[in-house]
Amino acid sequence: MKKGLYASLLCVLLSILLTGCVRLTIDPSPQELMGFQEDVLAAYDGAARLYDWFDLAPMPVDESDSVREGETTYFRVRDDGIASTEDLRSRLEEAFTPELAEEIFNKGQYRDFDGRLYAVPGGRGANIYFLDKTVQAERLSEDRWEVTLTFWADFEDSHMVPVPGTDFSTSYPIATAGYSTTTIDYERTPKGWRFTSFCPSDALDLEAETVYTFDYAQGLREDCSDWEMICYLLHADGGFAEGAFYRLYQRFLDRPNDILSSLALLDTAPYGVSRLNSLIAGPGYEAAYEDEAGRLAFEEAVRLCVPANEAERAVLKKIQGAYDSVLRQEQAWTDLRNLRFSFTVPNTAVFTLGPQEGAFPWGVALDVEPVLVSPAMDSFGPCYEAALDAVTLEYTVNPDDGTEVLYKMTTSDPRVSTDSGVSVGDSLARVREQYPDIVPLDWYAESGLAYVWEPGGDAYCKHIAFFTQDDIVTGIEIENLVDGRLLE
Repeated sequence: MKKGLYASLLCVLLSILLTGCVRLTIDPSPQELMGFQEDVLAAYDGAARLYDWFDLAPMPVDESDSVREGETTYFRVRDDGIASTEDLRSRLEEAFTPELAEEIFNKGQYRDFDGRLYAVPGGRGANIYFLDKTVQAERLSEDRWEVTLTFWADFEDSHMVPVPGTDFSTSYPIATAGYSTTTIDYERTPKGWRFTSFCPSDALDLEAETVYTFDYAQGLREDCSDWEMICYLLHADGGFAEGAFYRLYQRFLDRPNDILSSLALLDTAPYGVSRLNSLIAGPGYEAAYEDEAGRLAFEEAVRLCVPANEAERAVLKKIQGAYDSVLRQEQAWTDLRNLRFSFTVPNTAVFTLGPQEGAFPWGVALDVEPVLVSPAMDSFGPCYEAALDAVTLEYTVNPDDGTEVLYKMTTSDPRVSTDSGVSVGDSLARVREQYPDIVPLDWYAESGLAYVWEPGGDAYCKHIAFFTQDDIVTGIEIENLVDGRLLE
């Protein structure tokens, strides 16, 4: 009985030894398969490091310890775990088949001197078009895995192009983008799991059909593929991008699933996150600025989308999210534009910032003569001030069409109220009820403290400032700074 048990244990032990670092069972569960994939990917990382010592750059060396042989100078390797060529060869044979290990070893400039490992420093130099790689592993059988390497291209330069009819030239970008793929095999051998084929860590194939080089002076071909258009947009800026983004959007309307599939190729791409997100969400952004018919067409295209995998679902979510975000923003701006930045002056008028009807006093019976504050200059028209009994108005005249634009109003009269009914003499608590987002600015008031309500952020520069003394409103200012804001 004991003899049989020992035999069984021995068989198990031999099985473990023969499988190397991958614990493959015949029918693994999804959880086990994920663990096996992690083992294979880890094995690839270790093998790639070894391979690069022979193909890309040698092991780190100590340049203070050198040996010269003929015309070649060798430096001692600083890796204490690999002390000789025998150690190095043994390490290769742990990752690769004997034939492949020998082929790799013969590439390197490694020698033993006095029982220590030395190497020729330097390397071949990195591929300037290569950005990064992504690695995936797939089980093909119990004894074989296939590792797919995706090499991503990303390179940008520029060149000067003559401007027709002039003696000048202007700079145009040239960019390379896309990817190429290579597969290598990881197989069970009598000595354990080994790579039976391999390639350099930057083995980008610039001749692959999925790698493109663009001269932006020539633009994008009308008959370009979906993926070619996406690669073009990775480096397109300003005017170079506008037409291409719109064409991508139109293709999404016509063939939503095809565009979804092409954009999903970027799901694991190592390009900059902000660049990827804006590109992936592009159809959504374009659709949000269309008219009602265009938006309905986009919504129908989204409805017809059937994501084939998690990457495509993520892309569709980003496209829909961009569309919804712009619509919400537009609605917020509409709500903001509808806010009345105004003063109500009893028995006189309601004065609201912005263009006015006709010329001052804008159809209102006002017995006051406006005073020129500043003359017209550059592209700005003259500015005037009209000091009424209850409120002071400041306006400018548009030099293009003569429209008068009210840009500032101030009051210290308790009879005047804002659109929300706040007047001089009200408490700060009352102000907070109507304008809960006010922010105190101690440097803006001549005395006391100013509280500023500026709801539009950087792009909408209107504000209402409440000047206070002992938490009581002593003055109110409503102003459009046009090209700036009070709050940072």
